[in-house]
Amino acid sequence: MNDILQYVVKRLLWAVPVLLGASFVAFIMVHLAPGDPARLMLGERASAAQVEQLRIELGLNQPLYVQYMGFLGDAIQGDLGRSIRSQQPVTDLIVGRLPYTIQLAVSSLVVSLAIALPTGILGALRKGRLTDHVSRIVALLGISMPNFWLGLILIVVVAVELSSRFGIDAFPLFGMTLVTEDPVEGMFSVVLPALALGTALAALVMRMIRGGVLDEINQSYVRTARAYGISEGEITYVYVLKNAILPTITVVGLQLGYLIGGSVIVETVFGIPGIGQLAINSIFAQDFPVIQGIVLLVAVAFVASNLLVDVLYGFLDPRIRYGGENA
Repeated sequence: MNDILQYVVKRLLWAVPVLLGASFVAFIMVHLAPGDPARLMLGERASAAQVEQLRIELGLNQPLYVQYMGFLGDAIQGDLGRSIRSQQPVTDLIVGRLPYTIQLAVSSLVVSLAIALPTGILGALRKGRLTDHVSRIVALLGISMPNFWLGLILIVVVAVELSSRFGIDAFPLFGMTLVTEDPVEGMFSVVLPALALGTALAALVMRMIRGGVLDEINQSYVRTARAYGISEGEITYVYVLKNAILPTITVVGLQLGYLIGGSVIVETVFGIPGIGQLAINSIFAQDFPVIQGIVLLVAVAFVASNLLVDVLYGFLDPRIRYGGENA
């Protein structure tokens, strides 16, 4: 147990400089924008006095390192400033939108795994057969299709056609209901966006699973297990899949952060009031405090997902925590 705790502590310490770097990027991007940040926030019609007053309120008249330390100290306490457009705390705006993005990301992950695991395993076990060829073509299409295009196709083909021809209105065209508010409606409302966002991940994970299973079934321990009379099902799902899934965990962990940060287009297509839609609106409104908060949130999501992957690796493969810290 001590070795596991030490391993987790080491990974947490490695995450600190990454988060500091992400916070600096979120902070400095306001100063990298051409012109005066205060003038950009208020617009060209603002008077010089209004611009100067905003500079004082935001601390832009102070040295850069003082501004960054203040921003970092406030961020640690959960204070990301106030929105220029709505004057609401940025933290409240993000927290209000976050449940929709989390629901979309988790649903997309579930959909992708539900598609990828059986097709990847089946493709590997039936290598060279029709099933394998079909699964690889589907994977190639899934990776190639942009998620916004797939989202539009799903809206037209599934939602509109089902509604007009069969009178089925189970899948809403726009918006999303949280499962905490209405479990049934929430599940139906997330199906199409989750398919649009999770298809590319499903294709990637399917290829990883197929390659991992193909590598493992040719190992000597599989032949030994067969010689002892162990069934093919037990060999596949107890021994082969356990070893083959380790590289897939890395991919899934990295993509979890992507699903949270990359939901911008899908949320816009389906009109979901999540973090992605908030980011788009804030960019057009030049609401820099909100953009800073979202950038910092996405960075934290990526760091957290990587940390989770490292911890899972340590539990599943003792070689990692004993001698693979630098791997």
